[in-house]
Amino acid sequence: MKEENNLPYVASDLDGTIVRNEDFKILDETVRDILNYQVESESKFFIVTGRAYQNMKYYIKQLKIKLPIICSNGSAIIDPITNKVLFENSMSDSVVLKLLDHAHKNSLDVNIYTAKDLISLKTSERYKKYQELFAHYPKELQPEFIFIDSYLDLIEDIKNKKYKTLKLMYSFDPIQDKEKHLNLVNFLDEMNLYHPQTFIQSRLIMDAMEKGVNKATGLEKWCELMNVDKNNIHVVGDNNNDIEMVSSFKYGISVGNGVSALKEVANIVIDTIDNNGVGKYLDNLIK
Repeated sequence: MKEENNLPYVASDLDGTIVRNEDFKILDETVRDILNYQVESESKFFIVTGRAYQNMKYYIKQLKIKLPIICSNGSAIIDPITNKVLFENSMSDSVVLKLLDHAHKNSLDVNIYTAKDLISLKTSERYKKYQELFAHYPKELQPEFIFIDSYLDLIEDIKNKKYKTLKLMYSFDPIQDKEKHLNLVNFLDEMNLYHPQTFIQSRLIMDAMEKGVNKATGLEKWCELMNVDKNNIHVVGDNNNDIEMVSSFKYGISVGNGVSALKEVANIVIDTIDNNGVGKYLDNLIK
């Protein structure tokens, strides 16, 4: 096993764990402590997130991430230095087509994630929000979208095998879209799909993925690829899509602002994101 020094690997979620949901920024003190850990540990801090690779470019540079990152809730592992896809777990086209047909009939706001790309309808709420929140970042570090004019065009592209879909992401207004949301949950249950959900910027965000694929399976694959003992990884998250990861690793951590279900399975509960919980934890590991 790799043992460059005595400090452990730390796999951190982004949104709600180190990235503030309201403005997509990381506290200055958290950035400072992560960068210090990168120096002391020889770059053992890395990212495991539900985000697409496109939505991580700024943080990869800001936090000097050198290890492969896990994105799309464990569906892909990508080397941030070479941009090479080391692993991907794609959905079957037949399942994706059924989901898009349902989205079309019910006028749902949906994006498609591939290993490296974000595919979106031009009306997507998430696209508009990302434009707003990433506007102050350098253009080369902003997420790039592949735009599709209509559901029918997107369905045609999938039929023609233009994209290898890892997951679909839906955005709901939690009050106005209650019926649509419940209808989708029932539909995804009928299709036996994994559908973790989180609240971000007053929106209810839900994924649709193959069952048996999550952040825990992504991390286990990462350990296999990197030849690292999973007991030498500390994992930290805040939300429902972190439950499998936090519950299945020896050092499973929830930030203090994490959801109750995550805190219940965590071995350790640290301070909140707004109080630099992850930064303090890293500092204690060094000490």
